[in-house]
Amino acid sequence: MLSASWALLDAHALAFAIVIAAAAAGAGIACGTYAASSSDASGYVSESRLIASARLATDEPLARAVAWPNATWAFSPLGYRPGSEPGELVPTYPAGLPLVMAPVRLIAGELAVYLVVPLLGAIAVLATYGVGTRLHSRIAGLIAAFLLATSPIVLFQIVQPMSDVPVTAWWTLALLFALAPFPGGPLAAGAASGLAILTRPNLMPFALVIALVVANIPRGRDERRRRFDRLVGFAAGITPAVGAQFLMQWRLYGSPIASGYGSAGDLYALNTIVPNAVGYARRMIHGEGPALALAVAALIVSAIIRTRPAGVPPLKRTIVLAAIAVGIVAASYLPYAVFAEWSYLRFLLPAFPLLFVLAGALIVNAVLRFPPQLRATTLLCVLAIAGSFNIVRAQQEQAFAMQRYESRYRFAGRYLASALPPNALVITGQESGSARYYTNLPILRWDQLDVDLDTAIAALRALRRHPVFVVEDWEAPQLAKKNPRSVNARLDWQPRAEFGEETRVFLYDPADGEAHRTWRADRVH
Repeated sequence: MLSASWALLDAHALAFAIVIAAAAAGAGIACGTYAASSSDASGYVSESRLIASARLATDEPLARAVAWPNATWAFSPLGYRPGSEPGELVPTYPAGLPLVMAPVRLIAGELAVYLVVPLLGAIAVLATYGVGTRLHSRIAGLIAAFLLATSPIVLFQIVQPMSDVPVTAWWTLALLFALAPFPGGPLAAGAASGLAILTRPNLMPFALVIALVVANIPRGRDERRRRFDRLVGFAAGITPAVGAQFLMQWRLYGSPIASGYGSAGDLYALNTIVPNAVGYARRMIHGEGPALALAVAALIVSAIIRTRPAGVPPLKRTIVLAAIAVGIVAASYLPYAVFAEWSYLRFLLPAFPLLFVLAGALIVNAVLRFPPQLRATTLLCVLAIAGSFNIVRAQQEQAFAMQRYESRYRFAGRYLASALPPNALVITGQESGSARYYTNLPILRWDQLDVDLDTAIAALRALRRHPVFVVEDWEAPQLAKKNPRSVNARLDWQPRAEFGEETRVFLYDPADGEAHRTWRADRVH
């Protein structure tokens, strides 16, 4: 019975992988934030609404109505920046994920937009299984799928409408198509790579991994011609997306090679390589320790039990592809800005499927050295332990609490949409993306304002706008520090509303502050 369990596991590996992928999607759907929050999430969700309305940019007339320096920046919510003309607001983030969200929004409504990332997470898990199957074995693919689905950083990102899980899904799907034996595989691999580039353009060099797989065909008759035809198919699939990306960057940022994040000189520096290398290594150990431990244990077992199992596929191709993938992703982010938070391990996610496939292959090679009756039991036990540690780590990193934590953006935004008058203007910082998205009212970023706050409020009132403050608790001291002479920046009167739990969000009306100051003056006299 135990001897046959390994064969049973192998025979039903696809079914198990489907269950694992469904569980990952289920976690994303059940614990999803469902909020256009902060900068990234509000930026992607609001950009999907722009694209659904057949636009790439939006306009803010108030930026042309005031005489302030850098006025368009001050009226740009998080996730947006000034375009080529005064008052034009263009998205900061690439259009790949919003392009997928837009048709979902048109067909199924706003709520369905938040299901896109969990479903793409399931695709990433299934594609990882397929890649592992093609490169090594079905059980190696199953192990890789399990490690990806339980990865703490995947669970942290799959609940948020951000691009890290989607870009991982597209690159892994592209790799699976490149490995597929059917004639249209290279074309499909190119199309999936194109979607990955539209989602995360700075990872365009990752296409080299896919091209290498496309060109790697068995030796035989007409080898050179077949390799050329496959590469032409791959190029035909990827070219439309690359061309569209260059055209969008040209239209929105003034140059085909510019991005919404700024120039390469602003984003990259050699002095960040060492700090980032240390930081990402620590994050990998902290977040992916169980997977790393399993891979190391497998190497030790293979070194101790030197008898090589019969019929085990070689590891060379998997090692080469994983090394190139890690090298490309590392080259893209080691010179990038240094971040302290563990969650920025998400930048390395596109390399995870190949790394987990390599780990799965190492584990299979080690377990096959055990007696047949111990193989399946050993594998399932170590995976259960690793998965348990991963889930606990994800819970410690608040992956399953993000829904509650991010709900303040949705609650505040919905309230503002229902309570504010049509001529209102929201003065805010952290809440600017969500306030703009939920209310469709203009916002003013106090942190981007280059004039005195009271002067700005007076100018807005002269334009018949009704300014209100939406400020998170940690922002209030910064607002007062930036505007030390402003009576409005003190926020020393009763707020109209409060939202949130861990982080509190307050709605203040400056008119209430004036009434409060008048009342206090009357009491003094």
